Amino acid sequence: MPEYLKALHERFTTASPEAMKIQRERDRILARLRGQLGKSQRVLLLHLLDLEDDLRDQTSLDSFLSGVRLARGIGQELGELPPYSFDGENEEHARKRNGGDPQCKRNS
Repeated sequence: MPEYLKALHERFTTASPEAMKIQRERDRILARLRGQLGKSQRVLLLHLLDLEDDLRDQTSLDSFLSGVRLARGIGQELGELPPYSFDGENEEHARKRNGGDPQCKRNS
């Protein structure tokens, strides 16, 4: 994955207050578990938490990239097509009602 997309992701991704609250609770529970688990169990738990963090980071990055692709696609479509015009649509309907004469304009 291009490094500039990772940099954009890091720049524009912020943790919500709710996410910070959940993280503090997780850290509190982890500290309690560390005191109750043996060394081999702690190693397994930390490995599991590392994998969970990696998965969350990858999911967040994938979501960000999907948003970038969507925005790029919308931008390309807008660039290829003329912008929507309510007046233009009304004129087209009026032309169709009047037999398709391109010189015919709706009376305002």
